[in-house]
Amino acid sequence: MKNLLLILFFSVAFTSFGQDTTEICLPFRVGKQIMLDLNKLDSTTAVLKLSVEENSELNKKTVLLESVNDVMEEKVKTSEAIIQKTNEKFQIVDNINKDLTSENKKLKRKNTITQIVAGVIIGVLTYTTISN
Repeated sequence: MKNLLLILFFSVAFTSFGQDTTEICLPFRVGKQIMLDLNKLDSTTAVLKLSVEENSELNKKTVLLESVNDVMEEKVKTSEAIIQKTNEKFQIVDNINKDLTSENKKLKRKNTITQIVAGVIIGVLTYTTISN
């Protein structure tokens, strides 16, 4: 009988004092703080995900802008080379113009001298013809 009473006591004790692990009792303010922290975690996780995506897009944009910058630098170099070649052409044309101007002055002097000499010869011949 003693054994039966002992078995009955243990079975009642284990069923009466056993814990239900599906429920946890917390004070209201602690539960409220846990809920607030979980909400903050969710919003922070969403912001982090958006920040990572934004960072990825910014990296893509940076790569694109760097390639555009490289193309622009190449265009600037090409434009500078074209400007340099054009300036060289102008320099050549200026040199040719200076040479032609000096040659023209020489020809004018030579023509003037030739006209003076021809006039003197014609004058002398005319005078000698008239005086004979």
